[in-house]
Amino acid sequence: MIRLALLVLFLAGCGGGGDPLEDLVEDLNRHPEYSVIVEDLREEEGFFPDYFVRFRVLAASGAGGDSLRWEERLSEEYQVGEEVYGRYENYLGMVVAAKNPDGRRSGPGQAHPPGYQYVDNPRYGFWDGGGFWQFYGQYMLLSQLLGGWQINRSDYGDYRRNYERGQPYAGPNAGGRTPFGTGGTTVERSRPEFFKRYQERLGSPQFRERVQSRMGRGGSSWGSGSVRAGK
Repeated sequence: MIRLALLVLFLAGCGGGGDPLEDLVEDLNRHPEYSVIVEDLREEEGFFPDYFVRFRVLAASGAGGDSLRWEERLSEEYQVGEEVYGRYENYLGMVVAAKNPDGRRSGPGQAHPPGYQYVDNPRYGFWDGGGFWQFYGQYMLLSQLLGGWQINRSDYGDYRRNYERGQPYAGPNAGGRTPFGTGGTTVERSRPEFFKRYQERLGSPQFRERVQSRMGRGGSSWGSGSVRAGK
């Protein structure tokens, strides 16, 4: 009986159960536009570690154009299996599911910083004389979610190329760092305590071993970018 209980606990820790993002997206698909952002990640150490994830949801309602009304909410904190946690652990503060203004949808395989899908759309803003994108005042929330990061044309072009290839994009790489994602400079600046704990965990051989194991294990269609542009 003890061995059976331990086996059940082991299987739960290795990724049993579903992905809560799939249920969120199923409900959100009735909206003309939405973004789901990884809001928080938490790992409780132990012989069988526990993994938790929380999402921020931005959803639009209305007929489109200026009549759209945006709602923002936080999801509950979900306890997930190791495999599902590994799907999102590099994407803190990034969009892992979206329906764009043109109706195209994306998943974790095309994770990107908030608001990038609205750039170069004159409904949402404009390119200034210095080549940086400026959101209109009613969309300042998108600028705030970017943590002060300014998008230039080269940056946006890189995002578009990655998006069309079904690949994630965390911003331009400078010196081995990107502005977005769990290890990015935006998280370091806006959430210093989280970033410090994350760096400490990265220094743990056990943590690195688990991360490498998750990367080598692959994942479901959510993790492989099967929700492609145009679908």
